[in-house]
Amino acid sequence: MKDFSKRQYLKYAGAGLAAASLGIGGTVGSGALSSVEGATSSGGAAPQNGRPSSGDRLDYERVGNDIEFDYLDVSFESDDGDIELNDIDLDFETDGDSLELTINTGSASVDLEMDDNGASVELTISVGSEYIDFESDGNDVEFEAIGTSETFEDDNNEIEYKGDSLQFEWDADSQELDITGDVSLELKTDGSADLDFEYQDDDFMIDYDTTELEYMGPDVSLEWENGDGDDDEFEARRM
Repeated sequence: MKDFSKRQYLKYAGAGLAAASLGIGGTVGSGALSSVEGATSSGGAAPQNGRPSSGDRLDYERVGNDIEFDYLDVSFESDDGDIELNDIDLDFETDGDSLELTINTGSASVDLEMDDNGASVELTISVGSEYIDFESDGNDVEFEAIGTSETFEDDNNEIEYKGDSLQFEWDADSQELDITGDVSLELKTDGSADLDFEYQDDDFMIDYDTTELEYMGPDVSLEWENGDGDDDEFEARRM
């Protein structure tokens, strides 16, 4: 999998790439938007060695108010405000007040489960030779780190850990989790339905806040917004 840097992201953000603004079922080829009613089928030139070529299309289907999208290893589904996103080495899913993220690349391994709007959080993350295992259910907290720790502090409801590759902070009062270093992860709930979640490493970027998602992977970037009873809004771009 190719590296994905901040510089590449900025270059992408300013480039006039072909976009699929998917208001109804349809496909988009490179450089032009083509919309049709109902389900779609793949068109254009065949990928070379499994990679997209300029004639490939991004295929999607609108099912009621929701979206189903597939392209190469990427699949996305929205269902009454819940979403499921799969890419090579990544699974991301929301279900009401719960969130799950699993990533397993050559450089990072992440397994995050959040339930009850942050009242229960379980996280296992490893980068290089550094490993963190964390669990909190509102009353009890368990924390384990393996690696070269520079500092560790446990001050009542707050935990701070600083290692070579990862820095970890947890505030039980605000139910806020913050990880920086070789990967970044931020989870804010404040015990309410308003969720703010961000994740980024060399391969993936996720920005999710209950009603909106921005995703960037090696092959495709996605933007989704919950229609709240109306049609969900969706856009896909090739990287």
